[in-house]
Amino acid sequence: MTQQELLKMPVKLFMTTELYVAQKDTIMKEINIILERENIHHLPVVDEDNKFLGIISKSDILLLLDWGTKKNLPGADRKNVFLLTSNLAVDLMESNVITLSPEDTAERCVQIFRENYFHALPVVDENGILIGLVTTYDLLMMAYTPQFQLNM
Repeated sequence: MTQQELLKMPVKLFMTTELYVAQKDTIMKEINIILERENIHHLPVVDEDNKFLGIISKSDILLLLDWGTKKNLPGADRKNVFLLTSNLAVDLMESNVITLSPEDTAERCVQIFRENYFHALPVVDENGILIGLVTTYDLLMMAYTPQFQLNM
């Protein structure tokens, strides 16, 4: 494929579809466990019908916990445990998120990533139902995986 063909490829062909998700009332401790156990950096938050509500990143959690651990303050670990067990996904999630449709292109993803300081874009259907996630890693895999390699 040429570079132009790759850029015109719809996200439905390379998005991640096997997702871990959280509900808005999931405690942050559980979210942190999922992120660490699965070695992922973004966790979409959905309602009971899988409608996309927001997203939490590992960076969000690290910023929440940073205040005490960065300075090595006494009691920081105890306070961080309290923060993780007393906050819910809805308290920390970013809800003002740019989303994609399955027909949006890789080029649109690149433009959004270049203009913003985030690394994951939820893909939703016309009803707002979460169907996938595109990350900067997905774009790299698309660009450097044999089935998508450039014929240059």
